[in-house]
Amino acid sequence: MLFCTNCVMPDSRPDLDFDENGICDACRASQRKYGKHVESIDWDDRREQFEKLIESCRSNDTMKYDCLIGVSGGKDSTYQVYVAKEVFGLNPLCLCIEPTLPTPIGRENLSNISRMGVDLIHFKQNPVVYEKLILEGFRRVGDPEWANHMAIWSLPFRMAVAHDVPLILWGESPQMEYGGFHRVQEKNMREMDEDWLNDFGCLNGLRPEDLVGGELGITLEDMKPYRMPSKERLRKVGGNRGCVAAFIGYFLEWNVPKNLEIIEARGWQRRIGRNEITYTDYEGLDCYSMQIHDYLKFCKFGYGRATDDACRDIRDGGATREQGVRLAARYDGGYPKELIERFCNHFHLTQQEFDEICDSFTNPAIFEMKDGSFLRDIDGSLVMRQEIHAARDNPWVGWGTTRPGSE
Repeated sequence: MLFCTNCVMPDSRPDLDFDENGICDACRASQRKYGKHVESIDWDDRREQFEKLIESCRSNDTMKYDCLIGVSGGKDSTYQVYVAKEVFGLNPLCLCIEPTLPTPIGRENLSNISRMGVDLIHFKQNPVVYEKLILEGFRRVGDPEWANHMAIWSLPFRMAVAHDVPLILWGESPQMEYGGFHRVQEKNMREMDEDWLNDFGCLNGLRPEDLVGGELGITLEDMKPYRMPSKERLRKVGGNRGCVAAFIGYFLEWNVPKNLEIIEARGWQRRIGRNEITYTDYEGLDCYSMQIHDYLKFCKFGYGRATDDACRDIRDGGATREQGVRLAARYDGGYPKELIERFCNHFHLTQQEFDEICDSFTNPAIFEMKDGSFLRDIDGSLVMRQEIHAARDNPWVGWGTTRPGSE
């Protein structure tokens, strides 16, 4: 297992590439974003592109909306609403998909979005079908949030068709922020469509059609919220202009610390105290079960939310690599006992059943085992192999390079 020599992200992260110096392409993308690379982004040109896009979609019909934004009450969707309404004067229709286990602060921040002066549709999924999908996603691909990922990506397109809205605005561009931009065409960093969903939408090889029939008793009609509209229907939106789904972070510099300052001035709130699975107080506020998703990510790939946060802080200039190593080591992978109890109680699982499902997706090349079982600390946390810790502390050895400043 190798680690980036600039941040603390391991090569176990899917779709992440590294150069000959062991620097991941998420860090290279950050250098391009902040003008520290020979191929730095021309943000003036990108903004001009965005202005042309939104002007082509702005409606003169007072009965129609200019754009649609999926919102949760989290920091990103709040910032998306700010950009659309306050910066560019758009009239957005907002769509919230009810989270699995909503938090009080998530509900308050969602109400705050309404107070920013937008219309908001609150979509509650069929609970009989939805709870089956949550458990099937957990058991089949180790992701209890699979159904929400599908709905979050697909349902805005269905609502755009229903309300004839030609523009959907997403937040950060994932390939620019988290890596993989060398693997995709420029269009995939700029726009989201069905092809993007199939390649990068967290499906984990499980399609909505795979869950139809059988013992679950789910019909294709039940899966409407989780399936994209046909390309033909999307092309007819906006008087045959078609529906475009654009990542704001491709066109405008996406900087989380600056974004937080803006939205906090507009009523958005952090939680009191840090998130249970990381060191920050602004991530994963809207849904308890999203933190279960992040815990499963740690089991599969050996990194979790704290590593994600540390890498972003390093790239944004808010932390050194040495600080990132300590933060990831201290906060990643802790067994979120209270969250797991809440999840198990809601979905009628025992803790043993929960742990057995997690163990079936846990990587034995990363975590210690004894007599066929994963070793755990007294608090239930998995025990990472010592060589993984060593590789994270000193990644230059694995890449055969020299640590900067050590010559």
